Amino acid sequence: MRILIAEDDPVSRRLLEALLKKWGYDVVVAQDGRQAWDILKKNDAPKMAIVDWMMPELDGVQVCQNVRQREDDYYIYIILLTAKSQKQDIIQGMVAGADDYVTKPFDANELNARLRAGRRILDLQSELLSTRETLRVQATHDPLTGLPNRLLFSDRLTQRLAQARRQEQPLAVMFLDLDRFKLINDTLGHNIGDMLLKSVSERLQGTLREVDTIARMGGDEFTIILSDIDNADSAVVVADKVLQALAEPVILDGHELFVSASMGISLFPSDGGNAETLVQNADTAMYRAKEQGRNNYQLYTEAFNAAAVEKITLEHSLRRALARDEFLLHYQPQVSIGTGKVKGTEALIRWRQPNLGLVSPGQFIPLAEETGLILPISEWVLRTACTQNKAWQDAGLPHMSIAVNISARQFEQNELTPMVENALEESGLDPRYLDLELTESTLMQNPDTAVSILQKLKDMGVRISVDDFGTGYSSLSYLKRFPIDAVKIDQSFVKDITSNPDDAAIAGAVVAMAHSLKLEVIAEGVETLDQLEFLRGLRCDEMQGYFVSPPVPAEDLQQQIINGLSVKPSQLPFAA
Repeated sequence: MRILIAEDDPVSRRLLEALLKKWGYDVVVAQDGRQAWDILKKNDAPKMAIVDWMMPELDGVQVCQNVRQREDDYYIYIILLTAKSQKQDIIQGMVAGADDYVTKPFDANELNARLRAGRRILDLQSELLSTRETLRVQATHDPLTGLPNRLLFSDRLTQRLAQARRQEQPLAVMFLDLDRFKLINDTLGHNIGDMLLKSVSERLQGTLREVDTIARMGGDEFTIILSDIDNADSAVVVADKVLQALAEPVILDGHELFVSASMGISLFPSDGGNAETLVQNADTAMYRAKEQGRNNYQLYTEAFNAAAVEKITLEHSLRRALARDEFLLHYQPQVSIGTGKVKGTEALIRWRQPNLGLVSPGQFIPLAEETGLILPISEWVLRTACTQNKAWQDAGLPHMSIAVNISARQFEQNELTPMVENALEESGLDPRYLDLELTESTLMQNPDTAVSILQKLKDMGVRISVDDFGTGYSSLSYLKRFPIDAVKIDQSFVKDITSNPDDAAIAGAVVAMAHSLKLEVIAEGVETLDQLEFLRGLRCDEMQGYFVSPPVPAEDLQQQIINGLSVKPSQLPFAA
């Protein structure tokens, strides 16, 4: 699929070009709106275009208007790239002829999803007549499977609920999610994945009655409305039939695939009286089915009780964890690629729960964010990390920075600056040895406020780093607004940096452009010598990862540094 990128910012253009090539697009580039229009007005123009709103000569809205004013039958799917997020601005772009929009800084997964949706619309348009009926079908049906989409499903569920109320009859909503579908997409490709989705939709339609409704909600998620049922047992019978229908192997392009599904069931009126509640509760039950080993169904009431008890228990334990001194920090060293010296370390929280053992941060951090407990926990991490670093210095270790992650919720609080001041004052740590790490998305939530907060922190003398850089694919030009010292290349790009040309290109672009802004670059997730040598060739400044050391307790890291921290092979000593 050929696609046009119209972007006047060279930094954004190069990063976007590398990303799209990684996804397999044949990329055509325009440096301004005039060049974009010259390309799009040709009969062999790309069928898709990502057009920046603000460009010289012709802006993105004018490009959209020019394209839509052509009187021939050709069609181009246009995604408007804009930093404007006001509703009236978005409406203006859509009225001008844009099919979709992505706000800057954009999320890579969101952009990919919108591009894939655009490609499916283009495929469908090539097969169907360009009529009002076609537009109606596209508005209410999934273009891949032909099933009702979320919009039509919601409308039908509302109608079925009204009917069920009048007749005082039960109704069931089923939420179905294919098991390990992502693995098929990742290993066999999206084409096979799409073919599998079509096959699943056909089997589901063959299992259900005409009075039932099946819809594709997106991705590998399907929903079903069961009308005219007697009780929960009727829904269970249908669920069994669905699982049996899916159990038969599928032959796609020479591949024999076995697919299963996890299903959740909610019932009207016992589990909810409106469409939103019934779908949400069926979704909750579906997740319980996945927890029970997949390839099964769960009724909402059973799943809700189990999940609620588990969550409440974990939350209660989390609330007592600070008072009971159950948290601890592990530290992962950051090493200069040029000299081999330890320049810093990142503090990473761990929770040793008496009954559960070590609880994964991925399990308790989202709960802490949801409940607000992230604020006192983050304050503890900050104070503990500063105190530990000062203790290392007093013990005679080389002075190094210590990096502490700042959550989005913590950054939004007005207490962040005094919290940092108190931690430094209590510990006696020189501010220049504290490095605060924030993600791109946190900074971009409110750039003006972020600049103000970061400047106050910089005035105190602390370092500021942007963590997981590249996952949002924000333009490095945005970083010029922020008083920061370093960016960290996300480990997802480092993993395949020696074998994937696109990852290598993105990493190289980040290093080069960061250096042009006089920023240091730290690579995360370095695990092999080949990765290290590649990063050295890019002139990346620092690295951290299992190649040097996993996160370890404070005493272990101290002993490593005293002994002379090194990496394998032994001929590459990384001494403190």
